[in-house]
Amino acid sequence: MRFYPEILLSCLLSSSVLVPWHRHLAHGHGFLAKPSSKNAGDLTTSLQDTATYYSIASFGIIDKAFFDGDHSITPWNRPGEFDYALARDLIPGHPQTLHPCGCNAGGISNCVGVDIATGFGETTLGAAPGVPPTLTPPKWPVGSPQEVGWNAYANHAGGYIYTLCKKADYDACRDTHMTGGAQAANEDQTNAYLECVWDCFESTTLDWVPDSQKVQYRDDACTYASTEPLTKVGKDGYVWRSTPIPDKGQVSNGNEGQCTWDSVLAFSSIEAEQKFTESFGTIDVCDYGRDQRSTKDWHIMDKVQVPATLPEGEYLLGWRWDAYMADQMWTGCADVKIVDSSSPSLSEPDCPTGPPPTNSPPTIAPPTSSPLPPTNPPPTIAPPTSSTPPPTNPP
Repeated sequence: MRFYPEILLSCLLSSSVLVPWHRHLAHGHGFLAKPSSKNAGDLTTSLQDTATYYSIASFGIIDKAFFDGDHSITPWNRPGEFDYALARDLIPGHPQTLHPCGCNAGGISNCVGVDIATGFGETTLGAAPGVPPTLTPPKWPVGSPQEVGWNAYANHAGGYIYTLCKKADYDACRDTHMTGGAQAANEDQTNAYLECVWDCFESTTLDWVPDSQKVQYRDDACTYASTEPLTKVGKDGYVWRSTPIPDKGQVSNGNEGQCTWDSVLAFSSIEAEQKFTESFGTIDVCDYGRDQRSTKDWHIMDKVQVPATLPEGEYLLGWRWDAYMADQMWTGCADVKIVDSSSPSLSEPDCPTGPPPTNSPPTIAPPTSSPLPPTNPPPTIAPPTSSTPPPTNPP
């Protein structure tokens, strides 16, 4: 049996009553990092200066996302169900635009593929300075497994999913429903467009390749911890994967999830285990590691299965993260080209052989089915602006 001193302490301080759930007032933010996203995020973004990193990680944010007027019922409680209509109507007088590819916290014309980054391989930097790069999208053979990954500027746990939309269909949504352009579109036209693009992505939700989740250190494909994902069934019966690293105090305070080391199956090397321990503590630490909230050095990697019957052509890969410990969510996209099955497929990095697998002992803090209600519901925070300034101190 594993012993977690922080769990015992929280129980003693609360007289054997679980600590109430509370929403973190933190600067969450995340982005699709592999393949390189249309808002210029990749596996090296977290190594850039703080302002650039924060700006790229802010692009796909929906700053307020909760159900039934209750901030504690965050998106991960109902994966995939917080939609564009809820985002629009949540805060009266301050509509939010929930788009599969992100809108830099702006209106519909700020969304990827509407007026900006419309071409295949084109990107945008959002509010960050500089010239956005033009990318060569990766080629994915039909029926092949492909590696994908994302990064969190700040960890709010929850879960994520990947989808595909054919670019011709994606562009047709814009051209059909906003014939006069995004700036001239009325509310009905905008709503029809958003329904169209969300239907396009959600109609091709990708299956997970078993035993493929890992947390990778920075852009080093050979330094990682293989993890066993928790899953949750979301909208339309699709399976979402849970983030393998809990938020700070998440499990210790009685919320769903599991302690950090409980998800670890093996490390790729001794160095990987050392890096992981530096960030998240030793095996007896549940969820109070040094980098528990600021997980920027670690990418959540998975493999998804490209459908064998998918027509070839240009596509957009969609990524969506529904947060648990904050009433927020993020989206992003990347260009990919689906090619014939005879094309070269995924190549694995040439890494040295790692140590024997690490067996993860059982936790003494089983997950709960839902968060405990807050004692005092937090007030609604002002809606996001089109350009979010970076915080003075990272969370």
